[in-house]
Amino acid sequence: EHPQGTLILIFGILGIFIAIFAPIAWYLGNKAKQDVQTSGIQYSNVQNISIGRMLGKVFTIIYLVSIALTIIGVVIFGIAVSQAGG
Repeated sequence: EHPQGTLILIFGILGIFIAIFAPIAWYLGNKAKQDVQTSGIQYSNVQNISIGRMLGKVFTIIYLVSIALTIIGVVIFGIAVSQAGG
């Protein structure tokens, strides 16, 4: 087994609930994937790495989009309030 396979999967799952774990799972998953490709060793937990990496990627993107939409919403709300008050 790859030494970080289970950790990546756990971080990917935690990333669903706690935002900071999602990009960490994505990053560690990318590193582990490179390790697997360069070493040529067939690890038994490659699927854990893939799932954790994918969860990390998906939820990082979801969190970034939600942050961007929140910022846009605050700006639009700020503009609307300033125009209504004037």
